[in-house]
Amino acid sequence: MIEVLALASAVSTVAGSISSGIKAGKDVGSLMPQFGKLAQLEADIHLAEKGRHKGPLGRLTSSEEEGFAIAQAKIKHKEAQDQLRSICMLYGPPGMWDMVVAEQAAARARQKKALEAAAARRDQIFWYISIGIGVVFFLTGTSGMIWGLNWWVNR
Repeated sequence: MIEVLALASAVSTVAGSISSGIKAGKDVGSLMPQFGKLAQLEADIHLAEKGRHKGPLGRLTSSEEEGFAIAQAKIKHKEAQDQLRSICMLYGPPGMWDMVVAEQAAARARQKKALEAAAARRDQIFWYISIGIGVVFFLTGTSGMIWGLNWWVNR
């Protein structure tokens, strides 16, 4: 489950660690997992924006606070991307930003696929539970009607 209220701070934290690593001259390969985390956070933001970060019952209780948190996270992510682009072009080796964009696209696609699968699985479980409860209510009601009719006829 995605913690919507913490997305903006997570984006800021990851972007800060990446920019300090680039400025310190760290190896590009050692920074790629951090870029992957930033792409995963972007996928989380998009999933939360669609409302698929909650279960079926949780979607009924969406708040304005979550909406503002999602908007804040989107703004922070855009700012972080702009800042990282300029830092990569200034301090990084040639072609670093292109490599980062390709890695982020792949990580974003993987994370989105995993999150969508988890949301679909959660919805399917909710569906099966709802059907099961409905069948139990139907059988209980039918048994009660038969018992009541039997009691009415044989009294």
